Amino acid sequence: MDRLTKTLLGVVAALIILSPIGILLVWNYSGAWGEWDVSTVEHMVGQKLPGMEKLANAWHHPVLPDYNVPGWEDKLHASVGYIISAVVGVAVVLAVYYILVRLAAGRGPAS
Repeated sequence: MDRLTKTLLGVVAALIILSPIGILLVWNYSGAWGEWDVSTVEHMVGQKLPGMEKLANAWHHPVLPDYNVPGWEDKLHASVGYIISAVVGVAVVLAVYYILVRLAAGRGPAS
C-alpha cells in the first residue's frame, strides 16, 4: 500500500472514531446542529417550506435510525452506534466507488 493510501485511510479512521463528538457535545441540550425536523425549521424560518415537507419522508426505513442502534440510548452506546453508522457509511461509499471503477474499467477507451 502506498503512502497516500495509508494517509487517507488514517484520516478516514480518525474521522470515524471522532464522529460521536458532535452528538456528545449537545447531549444534554438539544439535537445536533442541522438535524432539525420540518416543524423546527419552519419555526426558525417563520414560514412554510413545501419543498422540505415534500422530501421529509423520502427515506422511510433507514438502516440505522438517528445514526444509532435502536435501544442504545446512553452516551457510551450512542457513541458506539455513531461509529458503527460511520463504518457502514464508509463501506457503502467504497462499495459504490469500487463498482463504478470496475464498470468504467470494463468499457475501456472509446474508439
